[in-house]
This record gives sequence, C-alpha cells and structure tokens, in this order.
Amino acid sequence: MKRTIIVITSAVITAILSYKIQSFEFILIVIILLSLIFLILAGIRNYFKRIRLGYIKVPVIIIGIGILGVVVSLFRPYENAVRDNGTVSDKLEYSYFTDQTDRKQLRSYFPILSELDQRDQVRMDQVIELHKQKNMVEPLDKFYAAFIYYHSDNSDDYKTASKLAAAAAKAPELKDHYQVQWLARASYDRSMLSIGKEEK
Repeated sequence: MKRTIIVITSAVITAILSYKIQSFEFILIVIILLSLIFLILAGIRNYFKRIRLGYIKVPVIIIGIGILGVVVSLFRPYENAVRDNGTVSDKLEYSYFTDQTDRKQLRSYFPILSELDQRDQVRMDQVIELHKQKNMVEPLDKFYAAFIYYHSDNSDDYKTASKLAAAAAKAPELKDHYQVQWLARASYDRSMLSIGKEEK
C-alpha cells in the first residue's frame, strides 16, 4: 500500500512539473535513458548470474513515471507568441523570448502537436510591422528582430536578418555578447547560401 501511494504521488508530481516547467521533459528523457541503461546492464548481469526482480521493478516504475511526464509535457500550452502592449523594446524582447522558448519544447518537434510555424508567422508579422515603422534604434532591439527574421524561410528575410544582426554586432556594448556575434555571422551565411553563394 505504501509503495502504491509513493508511485501515485510521484506520478502526479511528475505530471504537474511536466505541465508547469519549460523543458522539464528533457530531464525526464535523460532519467528514462539512464533507467533503460540500468535495465540493460541488469539484464546482462542476470544473463550471467541470477538477480532479484526487485532490481528491475524500480527502474520500470521510474521509466513509466518518466514517460507519463513526457506525455503530459506535450500538452503544455504555449505562451502568447507576441506582446501587444509595451514599448518596441518590450515587444521585440518578448518575441525573441517566445521564439527561443518554443524551440525548447518537445511538442514543437511533433508535427501533429506543433504550432511552431504559425507562431513564427505571428512573430514575423509583428517584427515586420515594427521594422516598417523604423522604431528599432537600440542595438538589442535589432538583435531580437534579426533572430525572428533568421527563422524565416526566404532570402529577403535572411538578408534583413543579416543587416540587423550586423548593426547590433557593431554596437560597442554588444561586442562581447556571444549570441549577437554568432547571429551576425550565421545570418550572413544563411543569406549567402539562400542566393546560391558560398558562406564565409
């Protein structure tokens, strides 16, 4: 009875954490893989020498709870893709944040469950509108916008991403910012490849 309560409690806690915490499913996948490795090693040991079934029961329960958590995480709702209020900087930072967060959710890689393409388009529409208004003056704003353009699927957007990222990378306060410098190079390379030229 006590074991059953512990298993059910663990399953409920895992399900709640999977639903509430971003990227928790990846921790569960690691736990599942470690448990599988243990089972394989126990199976090999069992082949050569008898072991008690109790050794196998615990990892099987852990794997079951882990799989439950991963499945629950697939139904965690996305946050709003864009922010409609606030300054230009607030909107761009939020779009960048959700862009990165979406790519850290396991469900984004399952076509049936993913809303990534639609959400990318919503972010792109907002960034294009803000870019047309010429309100992006801060280097970090240009970086955030460049990242959204970088996740597009056409040459013109890659070119815009490259220009914005290069402008952000030249700012003295962002000279040592790894992601800004990386994006400047990566967006230029993507822009060149998209028009059939070689990357740097």
